[in-house]
Amino acid sequence: MSVLTRVEKKSWKGITFLTLVTVVLNIGAVAMVYPFILMVSGSLRSPMDQANRSIVPRYCYDEVQLGRKFVEAKYDYRLGAANLYRHRTDLAFDAVTIAEPVVGQRVEDLQAFVAEVELPDHWLVVGGTFGTRRTFGFNQRRFIAQLQQRYEHDIDAMATDLGVALNNWQQVRQRIPDWTSPRYNYDPSPYFDTYFQLVRARPLAERAFSPITSRFLELMVFPEYGKVESGTDADRERFRRFREDYGLSIDAYRDFALPRRYPAQAPRVFREAWATFVYELLNYSFVRCDASDAQYQDFLREAYDGDLDLLNRNWMLQDNPIESFATLSLPSDTESIAAGERRDFGRFILDQPVESLYLVGPEYAWRDWLRGRYDSLQELNIAHQAGYVALDAVPIPIAHAEQKYVLENPSALRFDFATTNYRDVIDEILLQGRPLVNTIIYVVLSVGLSLLLMPMAAYGLSRFNPPGVWRIVLILMATMAFPPMVGMIPQFLILRTFGLINTFVALLLPTIVNGYLIFLLKGFFDSLPKHLYEAALIDGASELRMFYSITLSLSKPILAVVALGAFNGAWASFMYPLLVAPAEEMQVLAVWLYEFQQQATQPAVFASILITSIPTLIVFLITQRTIMRGIAVPAEK
Repeated sequence: MSVLTRVEKKSWKGITFLTLVTVVLNIGAVAMVYPFILMVSGSLRSPMDQANRSIVPRYCYDEVQLGRKFVEAKYDYRLGAANLYRHRTDLAFDAVTIAEPVVGQRVEDLQAFVAEVELPDHWLVVGGTFGTRRTFGFNQRRFIAQLQQRYEHDIDAMATDLGVALNNWQQVRQRIPDWTSPRYNYDPSPYFDTYFQLVRARPLAERAFSPITSRFLELMVFPEYGKVESGTDADRERFRRFREDYGLSIDAYRDFALPRRYPAQAPRVFREAWATFVYELLNYSFVRCDASDAQYQDFLREAYDGDLDLLNRNWMLQDNPIESFATLSLPSDTESIAAGERRDFGRFILDQPVESLYLVGPEYAWRDWLRGRYDSLQELNIAHQAGYVALDAVPIPIAHAEQKYVLENPSALRFDFATTNYRDVIDEILLQGRPLVNTIIYVVLSVGLSLLLMPMAAYGLSRFNPPGVWRIVLILMATMAFPPMVGMIPQFLILRTFGLINTFVALLLPTIVNGYLIFLLKGFFDSLPKHLYEAALIDGASELRMFYSITLSLSKPILAVVALGAFNGAWASFMYPLLVAPAEEMQVLAVWLYEFQQQATQPAVFASILITSIPTLIVFLITQRTIMRGIAVPAEK
């Protein structure tokens, strides 16, 4: 009913009043909806852009930002790994250097190089197999699916094979192997065979090459000279000192290339850094020497006093033992040296002149391949639209391959990045543990028992009006005076005494009856017409028949309120289930959500909140008309 008459509505005061009311209501609507829109927008992001508060994430329309998003996901959200494999010194993912414009010939040459040259397994890695806290990398699901096929879905067999403890497949995460680290070891197994299979199967843009030059910069240069070449005056001075100490004329760290052989003509600082890096800080699988096989055989024969059995045990070759020292040979340039042999090979090259050592790896194979493809440096520079000063300084153009892939697949990548948080949350809810199943059981039983027990109690009080009914009602209402937390400890102690902890009985027993709702139901039942019950008695109806056919039929609005309250109470219950059902197999959704929020990224948390709120919204939409009838009918009466 309007507060203004028709005449008042047409006056300037009425029009002004209605306009102000409309404006205020619209402002209120926007103020309520805007935070929700921000949450939805935030759930489509990642750690790179989670602090941005724009309504539409930039990667949805900006291809440069989409490229940065791809780099972030590819290198498992680790900026250090991205800089290492991309030969960059970027300070944040939202400022990662993107190849603009993409030079197609560089990518075509890189694709031809990978197709024509047989690269060993330890020269390549694939990204997106680890993810971040409680989230999946874009290749992690593929990796898990291949492992399940390889191990015939027997996770215990894989755990035994790897010597680790795994409870479920979602715990399988493979960081990008640090092949160049001297301490990185792996034992050949179906697990790593599957990883290498994934590496070969994925597009070039999702792969990367073992970095030697970048590792040298990270370990030998950056600690002394810093990693920023064009920042403050101090940064520029440190970079100038680096160029002077190393005898270089480069403009940025990305132009630096580690020489394959000992730089005998370089300044002393550079020579010492090269030798220290090769002897102590680089995996010997990337180091070779000019010595002969006979020298290597003599060294091993002397080191083991001619005991082949001891050598086979140290090299773990019992299944395929070496029969004679004379059959031993130096590792080939593409061979990965196992941990046992690597120790002996390292001792061997320590005795060799540093000038006899040389490096092997993808960047050196790439330059050798370019020498066979192009007749001159000038021809290469024209084809690559570059200004390389020497063939020995041509980097692997992985950044161009990444951005070219992004430009060719923008829609698929945008969809993947927009839905990844939701897929991660759904995977956790459905596949890890039983939070969703437990919550559904808890909610169904809670709503069902609440709609059965509380209406029966209220019906008894309303229909039969026992002596002292108002004292009973007063006791029921008195339960509202105490917060629920007061009763949790006594309830826990009682349930523990009866051995009911970590059972659905413990979850349901103290929560399915509510004193206030019984009082509310009794008040509603008191308003029902008495003559209906009298007519039913004359027709011979039983109390049970009158309860179901008359009371419950006419009480749908209040029953909807009870059902909605029971549903919300069970669905959102956190503290009580955490107390009486702490076991992982009894975990409900609210407890899982709390633990997830402590470990997951902010965008994933937003996605989890939105997903877990959907059932409540659906139940409210289903019951809202019935509830509104319960509000409107008494007002009309």
